[in-house]
Amino acid sequence: MENPTLYANLWEQDFMETGKRQHLQDIYATDRTDRDDFTPQVASEIIEERKREIRRHQFLSFVLGMAVLLLAVSLVYVVVREYIDILQQSSAPEPIQQEYIPRYSLPTESQWVMDFSRSYGDPKWEGEGERPFNASWIKKATFNIILAEQAAETRKYAEAAEYYENALEILPELEGIKVPLGMAYFKLNKNEKALELLDGAPDSDLTHDVLNNLGAACIEAKAFEKGEEYLKRSLGLKPAYAEALNNLAILYKEQGREKEAATAYEQYLDQRPKDTDTRYNFALYLTKIGNWELAGEQLRALTQEVTDVANLYFLLARVENKLGNSADAVDALQRGVQLTDPKLAMAWMSEEEFDLLRNEQEFQSLMKYVEQGRPKQ
Repeated sequence: MENPTLYANLWEQDFMETGKRQHLQDIYATDRTDRDDFTPQVASEIIEERKREIRRHQFLSFVLGMAVLLLAVSLVYVVVREYIDILQQSSAPEPIQQEYIPRYSLPTESQWVMDFSRSYGDPKWEGEGERPFNASWIKKATFNIILAEQAAETRKYAEAAEYYENALEILPELEGIKVPLGMAYFKLNKNEKALELLDGAPDSDLTHDVLNNLGAACIEAKAFEKGEEYLKRSLGLKPAYAEALNNLAILYKEQGREKEAATAYEQYLDQRPKDTDTRYNFALYLTKIGNWELAGEQLRALTQEVTDVANLYFLLARVENKLGNSADAVDALQRGVQLTDPKLAMAWMSEEEFDLLRNEQEFQSLMKYVEQGRPKQ
């Protein structure tokens, strides 16, 4: 009879040997059937597989998110574009946004233009036949005139000319526009256009200022006879008008009418005695035509106002020398030497026209100081 206890012990021993063999098997074996599913290698592979799965999900989520974002941006763009198109198609008037409006106060009767955009005054006519003469076009012309006056007031002459041109395009026979338009072209140095507009304008529109500008434009265009006519008409309206006198002097100088030019310059300087630039130009002109006496008068008056320009005193010395005033010439040279570099002073004093002064003791003393590089005090 078999012993049950013996069989139990043998079975337990065999089971333990099997467990031991499984525990000691090669965990790095390539055969998955001979390897425990819960070894560290298997656990690591499972983790890596899950990480790859997570990355795939993240990538898909990113792609889907970008697609949704692009779709949303496209939708917003379409909505905004539609909104802008609606605003552009709207005919509702908008306030004018112009740089010069805050600097200029419109009269009460003209403030209605502030309720319209600049495009309101567009003079284009796309209909058939002639432009209708009705209240709408009259209002557009008035709109342009008000803006033109406003622009001219703030010295925006290019804009003023544009608005005046718009008004004339709408109503070509409208009076009182060509003169201010011509004045705007004067300010823009477009003299030919200005003359074309102003020549033949009604006398009531030709003020002394307009006539003076016409004369100036004629000088630029070498139309001296017409320019003289305009300037004399200007002086007829305002006899002591300094700007017209100055332009008349320039016109006579350009024509070589020396006596008349000198007279006009003197009349101008009687009105504007502080205009040192014009006085200097006049004195220089007098030296060129050999009117030494009058040149001396102008330079002496000028040195009372301007006391720090060396060339002015050297020019005065030259004039005094021509007049035979040796002492005054040396005094002027001495003042010029004090105001400039010794080399420049030497260049002036070495000119032949001062040869008559070289025997003068004061002149020799002055030359000595200049040669030493120390102006005489």
